[in-house]
Amino acid sequence: MMTKEQLFTQLFENLTDSGLFFGHGVIDAQDEAMMVMMHVFKQTVDEILCSGQIKVDMQTIKKAEKIVSQRLNTLKPMAYIVGEVQFAGLTFKSDKRALVPRSPIAELIGNDFQPWLNLNTINKALDLCTGSGCIGIALAKYNPHIQVDISDLSKDALSLAKTNIELHDLNQQVNAVQSDLFAELTGPYDLIVSNPPYVSENEYSQLPQEYKKEPKLGLTTPQEGLQIPVKIMLDAPEYLNENGLLFLEVGYTDELLEDTFPAVDFEWIDFENGGHGVCVLSKHQLLTFSKDFKNFLMP
Repeated sequence: MMTKEQLFTQLFENLTDSGLFFGHGVIDAQDEAMMVMMHVFKQTVDEILCSGQIKVDMQTIKKAEKIVSQRLNTLKPMAYIVGEVQFAGLTFKSDKRALVPRSPIAELIGNDFQPWLNLNTINKALDLCTGSGCIGIALAKYNPHIQVDISDLSKDALSLAKTNIELHDLNQQVNAVQSDLFAELTGPYDLIVSNPPYVSENEYSQLPQEYKKEPKLGLTTPQEGLQIPVKIMLDAPEYLNENGLLFLEVGYTDELLEDTFPAVDFEWIDFENGGHGVCVLSKHQLLTFSKDFKNFLMP
């Protein structure tokens, strides 16, 4: 029989140099091995690290090895295989109905959106293109005074988001709405946060296979990955309070967005824990350049 520490080492070695891509809620093979350990032992990272010399029964070893084998053979993100992932210090259910939770916006939530906001003055927020619901649910969980709408076009994604709402006992605070962007929403909101599709078709074709296991609807948008982000910037002012802010994630499309709208003074957020491509825009800024956004979207 092997110890927990030995099992972890074996899993780590099997996941290393195997042609896998790590980026769906994990950084590397070590992170992914720990995901498996947390799943099979139903323990936290600290609990596992503090019990490394405990012997592991063969049934548990085989369960862990089966998970790693499935990861290697299918190239599914590990979060889909174990059915959950950590985001902003919370556990979320994860499956093929929505993208695996991953966004530097988690760091913003952890920092209370400072220095841009005083969350004590925020009463109503929107998580647009919510997917699994992770951003809006985490915001609500840490800020019980904020009412949060989470919305997505996908019925499948919203069904998963509703499961996560129930998981965190937030049915009275978080409202899930099926909507094509703002179409079914009323507002006004003090804060809008969005991690929308921003991948071009060309970029999508070159992505690692793990991304092809996720719903394409949550990743791609026309006009070189800019159509949905620009639609959000165009329409957001109507749904923001006078001092409301939009936090918009566009990932590696950030340079293209700047080149397309050179007059807009985008404020890009620096993250200590990795990640980039998140900007913050005021209602006034969005209104100032609404004509530019509208012209871009015209056929």
